[in-house]
Amino acid sequence: MAMNQLNGIEAIGGLKGIGIPESILAPQIQQPVVEKPDFGQLLQMAIKSINETSVNANEAIEKLAAGQNIDLHNVVLAAQKSYLTLQFALQIKNKISDAYQEIMRMTI
Repeated sequence: MAMNQLNGIEAIGGLKGIGIPESILAPQIQQPVVEKPDFGQLLQMAIKSINETSVNANEAIEKLAAGQNIDLHNVVLAAQKSYLTLQFALQIKNKISDAYQEIMRMTI
């Protein structure tokens, strides 16, 4: 008897039960089209960011060497940020290279 009651509950599906597609029932909302950058653009942005970090570190080091009023703490932070950014980029390059080599070794 409990099984029959469950079947009756499942039958109450509203308009879904009579076979009307979801696309008709759901309101059509236009999603804004967002253009996503391709891999080349992402790579250019990453290289630009790495370069800017390196330039900022070099400028801070030059200011310190010239005797300008700049904290040693900020110079060391800029240099370490530049170093870590470059190391991160190198690790990503290595992973991409390893993935490419693995794909090339696959047999079809």
